[in-house]
Amino acid sequence: AEAAGEGLDTPHHAASISGGSPGALHGAMTYLLQNDEGQIHEAWSISAGLDYPGVGPEHALLHDLGRVQYQGVTDREAVEAFQLLCRFEGIIPALESSHALAAAIREAGKRPKTDAILVCLSGRGDKDLEHITAYMKANP
Repeated sequence: AEAAGEGLDTPHHAASISGGSPGALHGAMTYLLQNDEGQIHEAWSISAGLDYPGVGPEHALLHDLGRVQYQGVTDREAVEAFQLLCRFEGIIPALESSHALAAAIREAGKRPKTDAILVCLSGRGDKDLEHITAYMKANP
């Protein structure tokens, strides 16, 4: 999952593969949020861990080879997934993991009920509670 921020149709996202283009940053060829001259755009995501204008070169290669598919998850979708996991499992996921969870929920709707989907919950969400609460108040 990529951080789609306010949406891939806006400049406010951090989805380098879905909304970026090939370029070099820090000595690595990858996908970047950049203009035509190669100047880096500011990334946008509710998650500080996903708020970056590029993606690791391994992800760029896997995408180019067609071995993985990336999909954008908006801030709103990530917060909704965060709330679902808190409500139904009592687990407070990190915002980074909430993006993956939102993508898994979306994917689950396309698959047979007998399929299993595994989501790795890395980090902890208690550090994000103040930020999420502010987001929910500003975006009811």
